[in-house]
Amino acid sequence: NELSDQTQFSIQQLHIDVNYVDGIEMNFEKFKELEIRENFRDGFYVSYEEGKFICGTEIEKMSKSKRNVVNPDDMIAQYGADTFRMYEMFLGPIELSKPWDTKGIEGVSRFLRKFWNLFVDENGNLKVVNDTIETAFSPSPLERAGVRSESGEAELKILHKTIKKINEDIEKLSYNTCVSQFMICVNELQAMKCNKQSVLEPLLILLNPFAPFLTEYLWKQLNHAESIIDAAFPQHDEKYLIENSFSYPVAIQGKTRLNMEFALDADPKEIEATVLADATVQKFMEGKPLKKFIFVKGKMINAVV
Repeated sequence: NELSDQTQFSIQQLHIDVNYVDGIEMNFEKFKELEIRENFRDGFYVSYEEGKFICGTEIEKMSKSKRNVVNPDDMIAQYGADTFRMYEMFLGPIELSKPWDTKGIEGVSRFLRKFWNLFVDENGNLKVVNDTIETAFSPSPLERAGVRSESGEAELKILHKTIKKINEDIEKLSYNTCVSQFMICVNELQAMKCNKQSVLEPLLILLNPFAPFLTEYLWKQLNHAESIIDAAFPQHDEKYLIENSFSYPVAIQGKTRLNMEFALDADPKEIEATVLADATVQKFMEGKPLKKFIFVKGKMINAVV
């Protein structure tokens, strides 16, 4: 019912126990069942729309008085110690204050499941393929990769780019960007359906300081007698960081229509012939004669008609 003009009421901002909130949405049924019954008199009203109550937010230190303390034991019981550990790193730069968002920890949990799926299939069987004859990590874990297919080279590029990034960011105590790079790396390897031991083992060692329990377990599944902490920490190889090709944005009349990848040392005349023969390029040229073909190595291609 609508309140009359004579109705007297007051509005008070309250701190809601963080355990009743998922992100910024309050679990109103839980709040109504426990909080109102125990702590508020009759006459307490909450207005909300569409069955949801969205809380306001403030950046404050965790304290009992503000009812925003997150018990790490509860988080570990629900998500595991590795997830909790990595999420704290992922929150932001170590020297800054950071807002806690329980929804954010779910993203780290999904990442670790994706990482697990690189090693283990849906039936719980190890699916890593030993693609080398040499013993892993002897003498060097990164000089022994025997795969020389295009997909293998691409996987090694992803791996070595990650190794370089992680080593540099650990030195800077930039753990949040380390976690971001791990996520990028795992997504790319997953898309390539990578299951090669020469790629996954160095990545396993690289992740160990961030997720020690998961990585130690997978290391044992790969039949290593020693602990993963005794393995040499990976170092990148510059030869895998050299880009041999470039994905050129191809523009028609200055408007980008597609991307085409060419070797960086490809002959410009061959590139021009390939671009002009492409069906998409021909479509946007609309049968008009070429006036000018602009090619800037490592940057762009533009066909002017």
